[in-house]
Amino acid sequence: MNNKLKKTVASVVITASIMSTGYSALAAEPAGSEPAAQAVVTYKLTDLLDVEVKGVLNERIQDGTRLGVVIRMKNNGATSTRVPDYELRVKTSEGVEYTLQPSASNVKSIQPKANTELSYMTVIDRTDTVNLAQVNWTDVDYYIYPKKETLIVAAPITGETWKGGDTPITDPSAIKKWSDSFTIPTLTSPIQYTPAAINKESTEKGTVYVVQLLAYNPSNQRETIPTFAVDGKAAGKVFSGSQVEQGNITLEAKEEKYIHFAIPTDQDTILNSLNILTPEKFAVGGAGGAGVGGAGNVGAGAGGAAGAGAGANAGAATGTAGVYNVGRLNILLPSQQTGETALAYKLGTPMTLDKRSQLIHPDLDVSVIEFHMFDNKEEGSKTVSAKFKLTNKTDRPLAVPAFATDLVSSDGYEYNGSRQNITTPNVLPNSSLTVNYFYTIPVSETGKGLALKIQDTKSAAPYKSTIGAYSVALQTEDSKDTFELYPFEIKVNNWQIGTSFNAMGAKNYQYKAKFFMEVSRHDQVQVDPSFSGLLFELYDSAGRLIGSGNGSFVGANRLVTGENNITFDGNTEQFDYPLTVRIYEQFTTTGGQKSKRLLKELKQS
Repeated sequence: MNNKLKKTVASVVITASIMSTGYSALAAEPAGSEPAAQAVVTYKLTDLLDVEVKGVLNERIQDGTRLGVVIRMKNNGATSTRVPDYELRVKTSEGVEYTLQPSASNVKSIQPKANTELSYMTVIDRTDTVNLAQVNWTDVDYYIYPKKETLIVAAPITGETWKGGDTPITDPSAIKKWSDSFTIPTLTSPIQYTPAAINKESTEKGTVYVVQLLAYNPSNQRETIPTFAVDGKAAGKVFSGSQVEQGNITLEAKEEKYIHFAIPTDQDTILNSLNILTPEKFAVGGAGGAGVGGAGNVGAGAGGAAGAGAGANAGAATGTAGVYNVGRLNILLPSQQTGETALAYKLGTPMTLDKRSQLIHPDLDVSVIEFHMFDNKEEGSKTVSAKFKLTNKTDRPLAVPAFATDLVSSDGYEYNGSRQNITTPNVLPNSSLTVNYFYTIPVSETGKGLALKIQDTKSAAPYKSTIGAYSVALQTEDSKDTFELYPFEIKVNNWQIGTSFNAMGAKNYQYKAKFFMEVSRHDQVQVDPSFSGLLFELYDSAGRLIGSGNGSFVGANRLVTGENNITFDGNTEQFDYPLTVRIYEQFTTTGGQKSKRLLKELKQS
């Protein structure tokens, strides 16, 4: 998993998209200006009741065409007011009218000064194109013959109706650029949303786009983020998304918070826009509801969790609920570019990370102090290693954050980092701790233009969200006898290898080396049993590995200034010269793997 390779956009990309149903008139605007938000058109249904059309559904399904209307009604009176028993009808451009059935969950009366939403639906046996032109409220008197019909209100449908997930969005006021902030049309919520990032991840279950939106509450009171959905659109395909966070999310006055949506796609999918949709409910119940219930059942696959078997349960007193999504906005994704959002970085300086993330304490500085690349000739790959320094600036212990990191190449390939297994739970006050990450990359990688992305693994779990991206230059390797393994600096003054021959047993040579070192360390940096150690590998003149030995900086027989003896666990049947010793930094990852970084190569002269 740590060595997974994926092609992705190296820059942080953000998108969101929603579709407007266009039932309201455009406000007047000067020539050449940006499209204005649509003004809501209200109608007087009675002296006390105002109505507006929230959404219109005109969707082709297996059984024909499903027609639906959601209206918002307001009681302007000082007492509860009964919802009149008017029929709600839709009229086509050819003059044909269809009567819609009310949802079983529609209220019968409205509290004073309150708003409510009412849902209506029917299914007609038509497979040709149906163009809706008008929504009508009609009073029908069945107690006289012939029955008398009186048109109360006629609301023209001036924009697009929602015809399912593949409906194109053409209303200019409903199309947003990537960086635009927006509110969701038809919702009474004041919360504003700004696209923040979109990342493409390869998971065990397939490819997933993770969309990050920044939600902001501009009001002076607490608000709950309403339920809505985000779908991805690409080359004639629509991919349904779902919110990662579970349960209600509330924002205090003037508070902002990230929310995330996961959109599973095909492996080679490149999204070009996002649709933002709101759910609408319709409950079937009572006589005459079977046909509508069937529609909800058929629509489950296209619009959301519709009530299965609603038609069969049409006579149930409580009814069967169905949910379908209606598009409100479309958000265009920016053109894909690589490397533009990664800031230039100088080793050792604290990184500026997204403070909205709760993963890393604001008083814990994160910096990169080592960044190297070397060849794994035996494995046919290269390795990049990054050592991060965590500095606690407070007078109390702070938890060690388990952030993830990804390495991004200049041509947009992204490699997951393997993290060192850290057993210390906290960084001590006014102290530092180091943690290593390594990345396995192809031998064709030059190392130029590399970037590191710091990932929050908690906020959008099980997915990742980027909280920082930096372009980091590789450190140049020198040929001196001194090498760095922060917080240690090690100098090999002299070394020698002795051999012994076992004539009684396997009749082979065994090797033991003496290294005369100077070991110094920086103060205020924690070192525990999980800290990196040294791996010594011994090679013969033909480049074959003879054996290996280990040295630790903690515990018994730790490496010190002076003489250090290393015994190699391998042996050979013949004495060889000259021998080569390669010294590596070695640590254990969270997955139990051993990772190593070449520090120095010593060869007998």
